[in-house]
Amino acid sequence: MDILLNGIDIIKIEGEVDHITGVTDNSRETSTGYLFAALRGEKVDGHKFVNEAILNGAAILLVEEDLSENVPNIKVPNTRKAFAKIVSNYYGNPSSEMKIIGVTGTNGKTTTSLLLSSIYRDSICFSTIKYITSDGEKKSINTTPAPLILQKELHSALNKGIKTAIIEVSSHGIVQDRIFSIDFDYGVFTNISRDHLDYHKTFEAYREAKSRFFKSLHRDKMALINVDDANAPYFIKNTDSKVITYGFKKGNIKGQIIENTFYNLILKIEGMDRSLTVRSPLIGTYNAYNILASASVAIIDDVEDSRIIEGIQEVYSPQGRMEKVNVPVPFSVIVDYAHTPDALNNAISSLRDLNCNRVITVFGAGGERDKGKRAIMGMITSKLSDIVIVTSDNPRSEDPEAIIDDIFEGIEDEEVYRIEDRKEAIFKALDIARKGDFVLIAGKGHEEYQEIKGQRIPFSDRECVKEYFK
Repeated sequence: MDILLNGIDIIKIEGEVDHITGVTDNSRETSTGYLFAALRGEKVDGHKFVNEAILNGAAILLVEEDLSENVPNIKVPNTRKAFAKIVSNYYGNPSSEMKIIGVTGTNGKTTTSLLLSSIYRDSICFSTIKYITSDGEKKSINTTPAPLILQKELHSALNKGIKTAIIEVSSHGIVQDRIFSIDFDYGVFTNISRDHLDYHKTFEAYREAKSRFFKSLHRDKMALINVDDANAPYFIKNTDSKVITYGFKKGNIKGQIIENTFYNLILKIEGMDRSLTVRSPLIGTYNAYNILASASVAIIDDVEDSRIIEGIQEVYSPQGRMEKVNVPVPFSVIVDYAHTPDALNNAISSLRDLNCNRVITVFGAGGERDKGKRAIMGMITSKLSDIVIVTSDNPRSEDPEAIIDDIFEGIEDEEVYRIEDRKEAIFKALDIARKGDFVLIAGKGHEEYQEIKGQRIPFSDRECVKEYFK
């Protein structure tokens, strides 16, 4: 137990336990001899399930409250942080023996992470789309896994000789201490704009949450900052680690776009006494930033040019990230996860850069999320697109028509279609598309469901397009 509690801020310990057989924060998964951690969540307090954990055989409890039950327990100020450290200790602190790269920002995290995973071929990777583990690919649960999953996978990878891990770091993952006790070697900042304000309430709070990741980096580690982003100085100021900047306007490592078409993105990357040219099947200016970010990490880490070039060239559009859908017509269809004002601006602007005929954008906004961004999304999309079709996204418990009303508050163009049914909206876009047009279906990306009134109904933008052409 002493090893397990190493580094834990403890208020008091009641009772004695010499040995435990496992650790968990789920009372239903508790077995005889387990340590059960009572974590406080947004909607559920783990302290309510202490009795269930005891009935299932818990030997000791990790809590923030005094208990009436006569069971050995450890009282701590914050069970989330304490449990994250306990889990790390339980699995032998694997991150201290591995190269850990964390990627955070509003947009580009997933693509940058998967590019890094391709460059570092012998690695594991945790992203919004999927987890690439030592046992193969697994379905993603959260963008940043819970400590129990994360530490277990790191431990398993290390035992199999894999010593590199890429972790997509979300603001929720930071605030909820999922990455607490992970020893990161590199922290990558892609960009930041308005997102998740339903959770963080203000942009300043959201930005501060992201900055905690960089504050946690040790002095001898490395922060790679997109210096072209307006908030770069804030993140540089909020880390004690070494800082390397990258960008297309300036930076220690600087990129130049040589070619930008629907089929090729070619960049010249120079800095740190290195110069290389990379070719990628990804499309769009903002993907150029994702490529530059991943290449910058590899350059700093002294990865050979050939491995960087090959790794970048092998990554096609990740599922739902500026994903090209093969269609038997002379126009193009792209599915993208863009669900913030900045992401929509980037996606549509990137298509504009490709000298298309028209951009037809289908999009909506999620229910029970930041309502303030809806009108902004409407304004940006209607200004940048030739034709707009506003539809439903994941309305959740909200009225889809009310969400669309909010979007229309920012739309001045009268030539905008309003079609609540998402399938019907996508079919309409495909009906009116002509040769040389780009049809952008935005908002849901890789998701394979619509969340309506508490139910997840199967729905895929990509499959919807395929159905149309059948």
